[in-house]
Amino acid sequence: MKWFYAAALGIAGVLIASPYWLLPHPAREFAAGRVVRYDLYASPVKSLDPATCHDTTSASFQANVFEGPFAYHYLRRPCQDALVPQLAAGLPEISPDALTYTIALKGGVKFHRNACFGLDADGRPRTRDVTAADFVYAFKRIADFHMEGGLAFGFLGKVAGIDDYRRQTAKYVAGDFRRYDELDIPGVQAIGPLTLRVQLTERFPQLTYALATHMFAPIPREAVQYHLAGEVDAAGQWTPLPLAQRHVTFRQARQCVGTGPYVWRTFKEKHEIVFVRNDDFRDERYPSDGEPGDAQAGLLEDAGKKIPFIDVLHYDYAPEATAFWKLFLARRSDFASVPPEEFDKIISPGRDLRRQWADRGIRLYRFGAPSVYWLVFNMTDKILGASTSLRQGLCASIDYDNYVKLVIRDRGRHAVNVLPESFDGHDQAGPGPYFRFDLPLARRRIEQARAELADKGLLADGQIPELTLDLGSQDELAKNQAEFFRQQFARVGVRLRPVFNDWNTLQAKVNRKLCQMYAMGWHADYPDAESFLQTFTTGNIDKQINNSNYSSAAFDELYNAARVMPPSPERTALYARMTQQISEDCPVGPLTEPLYFLLAYDWVHNVKPHPIGYGFLRYHRIDVQRRAALGGRED
Repeated sequence: MKWFYAAALGIAGVLIASPYWLLPHPAREFAAGRVVRYDLYASPVKSLDPATCHDTTSASFQANVFEGPFAYHYLRRPCQDALVPQLAAGLPEISPDALTYTIALKGGVKFHRNACFGLDADGRPRTRDVTAADFVYAFKRIADFHMEGGLAFGFLGKVAGIDDYRRQTAKYVAGDFRRYDELDIPGVQAIGPLTLRVQLTERFPQLTYALATHMFAPIPREAVQYHLAGEVDAAGQWTPLPLAQRHVTFRQARQCVGTGPYVWRTFKEKHEIVFVRNDDFRDERYPSDGEPGDAQAGLLEDAGKKIPFIDVLHYDYAPEATAFWKLFLARRSDFASVPPEEFDKIISPGRDLRRQWADRGIRLYRFGAPSVYWLVFNMTDKILGASTSLRQGLCASIDYDNYVKLVIRDRGRHAVNVLPESFDGHDQAGPGPYFRFDLPLARRRIEQARAELADKGLLADGQIPELTLDLGSQDELAKNQAEFFRQQFARVGVRLRPVFNDWNTLQAKVNRKLCQMYAMGWHADYPDAESFLQTFTTGNIDKQINNSNYSSAAFDELYNAARVMPPSPERTALYARMTQQISEDCPVGPLTEPLYFLLAYDWVHNVKPHPIGYGFLRYHRIDVQRRAALGGRED
């Protein structure tokens, strides 16, 4: 369950005084004689710690290092049917009452070599095998009261003893890690060196999906005790830190001890990020099967070969789009998103790559994702929360076709309700009655809203008060959004004042309920409509998951019935009823489901963007001879 800003759309770029490849690069020492993948990133990394990961940028980096019990098959679709074991030896054994999950783990999986395990005689950091206790330890950190990110909220009331454990951890000082040894979660236990058991208090059919993320990666106790409870001086001497000086989460690359194919070598915030191959990575192979068309697309040429194929993943921070595109054209990066101002020059009306770019060895990967961008109406606001008619009228006043065409330049499709098109319940719910451009309907609803607000004494000089729209960026796209919505609402007599923030400021204001109306989006963590519908439940308001602050006893009753049901026509029908209620009450106004346009040079192989999962760079392959022949970057 990851928030992202609606104006971002995956675009990156950089604008600096000197080309970044001419600046000193400490990472070059890792690149000599190795296969390097070059890329840039646009949004700051908020978290290096999987226990606090709640944004897409952090997730995309962390998943190179950390791995969960399960994952998604790289090539198979749909994702609902593509769960595979990752650190588990197989899919979970589920009891007849669906309350006990027993997970057998792979043997011989090793953590990254790290000083937290001590040093060999030659000074080389040691490693050790992963055990079930490491998963228990990781779960305790996630459920900890002092941990940021809110990942525990999805398990409260579902895993036996987790609520009490969380309350008990609040009694400890944040830096007192003894709580992980002194307190237990009865519902998460190691019942053997390589066997994990999860005991539920109610059915939780999305549990295996939840465990198919790197957020539930095993964490060694040694890493917390060494990196967070102490510090190392220049001579390599470790000394304990006072409780008040300890950090609770991992904040440096050297503290990240995972099992993945890459080790986090360099992390310079808003500058350079480097991962290098994990030499102790287990014997894992490229998939030997996929879906129809994969073989013809060359995606099975490396079937059965040992991975990863790339030695170094190298990123530079790139917060602006125009220069990013120039660097890609100069072959200084292997990948690029299509910049909005260049979209029509690069992409044809049929949404294919224009011939002149294909002739330069560039490929287009066009794909969707289970995400919905929407306008959010704060239901605690005295104006927007007081009138359903006002929210309905605002939604119906938006010319969605022109929004897709003019504002996001055809990089998405109109979202007709709050569920992604591929999710159960979307088709059954049908289009929302107000999530379409209908100016007469919009004007009728706005007139009704005036009457409703007048009865409550909320009009300003006989008019609906000016509304405020908060945006999470100050770039050109955000400005275009603001002007578009200002014009749309003006046609029904509603004034709009935009406020431009950076992403972190917007998120902080939303969490404090300070925004009246704002643009944001929701990206599914797992392929189930429950991931979206949970964002409208009363119980999730204080957990900062329901950020529209919508509350309905009728909706909660439907949700509580559906969330414990396995996939079935009956559950789908409940999903549809909840979606229809949101379509009527309009706590949000869905705008688009995004379409992404990723460009890569033809020296990059095995590219198949995944709609949900992370950590798939292990499957990419670089033809370094081809890159060199075309003048690509080789530091």
